[in-house]
Amino acid sequence: VALRLMPPPALQAYRQCFQGKLDVNSSHDWSIPGAEMDAQIKCWCEHNLTHTIREYGCCEHDDLYPMCSIDCSPDCTSDLATQCKDECPSMCFEASEYLVDEGRCRNCQWTKCWPVMHCLTQHAATRIEEGSLNRTCHETDFTSGNELRDYWQCWRDAPKHSSHWNVLSSVVHCVCREGMIAHTQEHSCCDSVLYGGGVCGLECLSEAACNTQEAQTCIHQCQHKCPAYSLTPSQECMDLCLKKEAPCRRYTSCRPPMTMSYLCDDGRWPEASSGCCAFDRTDGQPGVLLGCPTLCESHQIWRLDGGRSIPWWSRWQPTAGIVAQCACKDCPESEQEGLVKLEKTVEESVWDNGQMMLVDIARREGLAYGPNRRMQELMAMRNQEISAALEEQTGRSSQVFWNGRVVASINERYTVAITDAARRFGDDGSVGFALGRHGQRDMSKNYLVFGLIGGGFTFAIIASVALATHLVIKKRRQNEITNFAPTSQVVIGNPVGPSGAGAAEHQTV
Repeated sequence: VALRLMPPPALQAYRQCFQGKLDVNSSHDWSIPGAEMDAQIKCWCEHNLTHTIREYGCCEHDDLYPMCSIDCSPDCTSDLATQCKDECPSMCFEASEYLVDEGRCRNCQWTKCWPVMHCLTQHAATRIEEGSLNRTCHETDFTSGNELRDYWQCWRDAPKHSSHWNVLSSVVHCVCREGMIAHTQEHSCCDSVLYGGGVCGLECLSEAACNTQEAQTCIHQCQHKCPAYSLTPSQECMDLCLKKEAPCRRYTSCRPPMTMSYLCDDGRWPEASSGCCAFDRTDGQPGVLLGCPTLCESHQIWRLDGGRSIPWWSRWQPTAGIVAQCACKDCPESEQEGLVKLEKTVEESVWDNGQMMLVDIARREGLAYGPNRRMQELMAMRNQEISAALEEQTGRSSQVFWNGRVVASINERYTVAITDAARRFGDDGSVGFALGRHGQRDMSKNYLVFGLIGGGFTFAIIASVALATHLVIKKRRQNEITNFAPTSQVVIGNPVGPSGAGAAEHQTV
């Protein structure tokens, strides 16, 4: 790592030398098998890098081994050189890019032959001059040609969204239209898996052949039988359209059709090349988002570029951004149809959608008892506001777009509020019980609460009993029972005393 961060002058000179051989105007012949190794060896020896790397003790490092064993002036008539020429045929240098018989390179020991590697590359150059060995792909000239840039532009613009047929046809059609077959042949790249990849064997049909009923029948049948929203082509699609021996395969060189029957949310048609609708970003980042219309039943978005194909350049994006493919199924085909579907979807699903969202937020925020009361109140408010907003949004142009944006905006705002309510209010009705790892209440964190509550209840009971006792005693003292004094008057509730001898008993009225 230190050697990379702080390279010595010799290593810097080596890098500059090798980079110079990669330049378009370089005199280095990249069409000779082993040309990359030959360039490395020449720059290594030119700057005596073996001595430098040995001083740093890095000869055994994986990135450098076995470069230190190179003989910069080898004897190409030595026994080792002769043996290595026999055991390591020239095309073994290109085994990662060309289809080479494994048996031809089985006996080749690269570390043993590395000291005389310069002899092997010179042997390959001699065979090419004699005509006994074909040149390999001249990658530098191939990638710098105008034909490749024109191909990339054609492929980016060609329709390739609606079917697996269009994905393949966009490549083959642009290869034929931009002269990539001749370009590949000119730079000896036909046999290269990475650069040729079967391009030189393609059949390019004329416009007249592509306009026939047979051709158009194949093209439209394959559009139907190879839909892009299927993850992989069906067997029927492969047999009829995509296999090399399929009866419709030869028509992949015809112009791929643009077939779309849906509108984007803003009332415009999607992009012809990708089938995608562009949406403004809401995260503050530059650019737009690509996708299907909101009301489509099925949304599939694929990335087609990245160089993971053969040949590598056939699906490569040299500029910024990506090459997307939107496969959208069961979408509204008109603005009126979209408006009806939007209103029906909201009417039928707004409550169910809200309940599922509440449960999801409660689970994400760790609520043990599900959505709390405040969360449910906010969700009811969301549903009412969405319904009211849809009733108000009438008479607009691009009404599906505006209604969809209104619904999305309301939902986003309430999602934030409901999440906040989950965090602020927690589980309704709880007194702070903490759930343990197995769902048991953890009482150790609540002893203080129970102590305060229990003490308060005990004090209240004792105080109540004391007060009641005091009131009873006080009342008894104020209402002490005494004897009635005898009187001659009759008073209701007052006993009458004896007024004569004939009075035998007291009477009370």
